[in-house]
Amino acid sequence: MSKKTFLPLLFSICLLFIYACDPQEEPATPEKWEKAEGFQNGLSFAREINGALYAASRSRVFANASTGGPNDFSELSLFMQSMPPYRLPLSEQLMAAINPSQLFILPAGNSNQENALTLNMRDIDPEFTEFHFLHYFLCEQISINPDGTVMVPYRSAKDGKQKNTPDFLWVKTAVNAGKVELLEYKLIKEEFFAGISTIRILKDFPSFTRVTLDGKTFDIDRAGNLELRFERFAKSVQVGDEIITFARPMPFDNLPWEVYKSDLSGKNNQLLGTYSSSQISPLDNFILSQMADNLFSIDGKIILNNLDAIYRIDINSEGIKLIELENEGLQNAQITSITQLDNSSIFVTAVCDSGTFNNCGGFTKSLENFFKLKETQPQL
Repeated sequence: MSKKTFLPLLFSICLLFIYACDPQEEPATPEKWEKAEGFQNGLSFAREINGALYAASRSRVFANASTGGPNDFSELSLFMQSMPPYRLPLSEQLMAAINPSQLFILPAGNSNQENALTLNMRDIDPEFTEFHFLHYFLCEQISINPDGTVMVPYRSAKDGKQKNTPDFLWVKTAVNAGKVELLEYKLIKEEFFAGISTIRILKDFPSFTRVTLDGKTFDIDRAGNLELRFERFAKSVQVGDEIITFARPMPFDNLPWEVYKSDLSGKNNQLLGTYSSSQISPLDNFILSQMADNLFSIDGKIILNNLDAIYRIDINSEGIKLIELENEGLQNAQITSITQLDNSSIFVTAVCDSGTFNNCGGFTKSLENFFKLKETQPQL
């Protein structure tokens, strides 16, 4: 081998050894969902109200809370008695709870019984039979609005026979000298169905409450006026200044899905697309069909949860697709809400269950890493 050939070859070999010996950068550890120290027990819901975090457990309401804690709370178990678990409403003005025959409305942060407005349902409506129980934390049970109005669904009898359509008690209140006072109330007692109907989803929006009863969806405004919005089973979410709605004929029907958008009044709905079985996978269709208030908006994108899984929903002219996001740290959690707290963090709540879902409380993750896709697990 000539000297001219040998020297460049030797130089290349030396470079190879130098680079091979350089320390390799360790791959970055993916961010996991971290348990929020301020919430060690199960949470049924959370939302941000005027920049402050509010959260609820089975019988407690946390106002102006922090994920790091410690957090004060209002204990409402005295007012709930033997009721099955339900989602307590969140408001910066009022608290509310029900027992089998009474509605209690309290000033926010004050759980003293003498300051509560107590409404005996059989005095309000002699035909009252029971409160209409909604889905074990999966949607609103009692609606509290910023103007001090409260609404709760219930069942009643007519001529000795239970009505097919649930009724609603609408109550307008005020807080004076630390006590809740009744200003007026209204009973909403419409009948829309030939057979017994069930509320599938009840959800508050800025100027109305949306109620889905089987194959019809209604909006009830802040004055207690009810208006039919869709002749469909529907579930909706606010995204910025719009409300996006997924609708189909009945909750147990298969397809097609129709997707609408409206302004924040909930009216003037515009059809964005109709999607058949060829445009959404069977699994995605099944997950989207869950009868729960499980649609959320994070950073302008639509998010859906199912048990311990979180999905981003992509909608275009070709179809609807659910993209699963990384949930490390949330395994075995029954997620009940997903909230964007600020421009940098996400807060998830999960209830406790003595069986499968034993990972509960509050969890946080940065917005920067929230949308990281879940890695596909290798097949064994």
